[in-house]
Amino acid sequence: MIKLKNACLEVELEPKGAEISKIIGLKDGINYMWKQDPELWGHSAPILFPIVGALHNGKTIIEGKTYKMNQHGFSRNSEYEVVENDDYHVVFHLHENEETKTMYPYDFDLYVTYTLKDNVLEARLKVINDREDHLYFQIGGHPAFACPFEEGEDANDYYLEFEKKESLSSKIIYPARGGMSHETKAFLENERHFFVRQALFNSDAIVVGDFKSEYIALKTLTSKKSLVFHMHNFDHLGIWSSKHTGGLLAIEPWVGHTDYVDFTGEFKDKVGVRRLNKGESFECSFSIEINQ
Repeated sequence: MIKLKNACLEVELEPKGAEISKIIGLKDGINYMWKQDPELWGHSAPILFPIVGALHNGKTIIEGKTYKMNQHGFSRNSEYEVVENDDYHVVFHLHENEETKTMYPYDFDLYVTYTLKDNVLEARLKVINDREDHLYFQIGGHPAFACPFEEGEDANDYYLEFEKKESLSSKIIYPARGGMSHETKAFLENERHFFVRQALFNSDAIVVGDFKSEYIALKTLTSKKSLVFHMHNFDHLGIWSSKHTGGLLAIEPWVGHTDYVDFTGEFKDKVGVRRLNKGESFECSFSIEINQ
C-alpha cells in the first residue's frame, strides 16, 4: 500500500490495479471512497485497460487472431511496479508480460501518476508505444465514491451537478445480452443536475458522450461538503450505482465503451479505440477535489 498525505487529505493507493482505496479528509475524518465491501463490490477505483466494458461474447480479433478478455481488461487485476514515490506523488508502471500476451498481443507501457496538491488528487494516465509498429487500446477510470459520504445520511439527498447545462441522451446497456444497444433514452435537457436514485441504474450504468462540461460534482442538500470530479481527454462518461449496492456511486471517465450487442468487427473498429504508431503516446487525466 502507498500513502500520500498533506495538510488536507490522506490518500491510500494499491499497486494492484493502480487503485485509489481511500481519500480521507483530515478536517472531517471521512473516507470519500467506496468502502470496498467484497460482498457487494470489492474494488474502489481500478484503472481500465486495454478495454472499457465488455467484449462481444468475451472475444475480439486483433491482428487476425482471436483473444479472450474479461470485462474492463486486465489492468484492474494486474500488479503495477512503483517507479517513483514521495509524500505527494506516486508513479505506477504496467507493461506486457506472458499473461497479458495471452489476452492482448502488444508490447506497451502504461504509466499512472497520482499527485496530491492541497485538496485535490490528480490521476494522469499515459500510454506509450515504443516497440510496436502500432497498437490499439481503450482506457478509463472507475472511481467509486461513498454516497452518502457518512453513514446515517440519506442518499436521496445527494445529487450530481455538471459544470454546464447539458442536453444528453444515455446509451442503454443490456447486461443480459452482453453489450450496448444502439438505442438511447433522453437523460438531461438543458439541465445541470439530477438526483441520485437507484432506479436510474436498473439496467446498469448511465453512459453519455458529447458532454461539454469539464467536471461533475457530487453534492448533498444537507451540508456544504462536495466532491468535484474533473476530466480531461475522455470521450464518454459512465455513472453507475448497482441496484443491489447501497452507498456506492461510481463516476467513470472513459475512452471508448463496451461493445454493441451486434458488433462483429475487429478490435481496431471498437468505439473510441485509440491507435498509437511507434514512438507515439496518449494521455488523459482526471482529478478528485474534496471540499470538507
